Amino acid sequence: MRDEQTQIRQVHSIFSRVVPVYDMLNHVLSGGQDIRWRSFAARCLRPGPTGRVLDVATGTGDLALKIACLPHRPLVIGLDLVTAMLAPALKKAEENGCQMRLLAGDGTRLPFGDDSFDAVTIAFGIRNIPRRRSALQEMLRVLVPGGRIYVLEFTTPTNPFIRRSYHRYLVRVLPKIAGWVSGDADSYRYLAETILEFPTPEAFRGEMNDSGLAAPRSYPMTRGVAWLHVAEKPCPPGTDYRDFLAQKAPPDDCTI
Repeated sequence: MRDEQTQIRQVHSIFSRVVPVYDMLNHVLSGGQDIRWRSFAARCLRPGPTGRVLDVATGTGDLALKIACLPHRPLVIGLDLVTAMLAPALKKAEENGCQMRLLAGDGTRLPFGDDSFDAVTIAFGIRNIPRRRSALQEMLRVLVPGGRIYVLEFTTPTNPFIRRSYHRYLVRVLPKIAGWVSGDADSYRYLAETILEFPTPEAFRGEMNDSGLAAPRSYPMTRGVAWLHVAEKPCPPGTDYRDFLAQKAPPDDCTI
């Protein structure tokens, strides 16, 4: 188990270094699947009463941009611990003319009031936060009642054959490719380790439930390499947010 402060410094150092090649390596190392995964997550969002969505660990803004460009054009707030990651995100927002605001911040201490957002998303970032429960509880706090958290994350596939092949890819192949492209194989060795250490979908749903979130469920993508985990902020008695809760699964047009 990594020391919390050591991991935070490591994450800040790694992501500050890889900014110039971050997007390209994401696409190359996932075989382009990361684009489809983010599109799937964005299409699962639905309009809500505030018209605002928070994207935690937004990085270079790929998921935030997809959400901001949805037909109902929500205002997306992108937050990331690593300031250097936000410059490419800002450029993308300006080029696409979507409603995005970006700021540096800690996912375990969100600088927003209670009940501020219709949805909170985080793509491939929760495993880099040492205190996951604190992050989930903060996301819960800033959600409107009935609002949803969407966590897009890697995990180890359950199929034994795929798991062995994926483990070999993460440990041997991924750092080599990343090293050739970025000259920074060590950073991607660390990222591979965080994937292998991340809980199973069932265990992570337990963490979501323990954090106060309701009805956690998970949707596998690309043979279980990545998963979309969804849960909701419970509605207090007398609050009518049934439109949020009516649809437990992604809509029919959300296929992966």
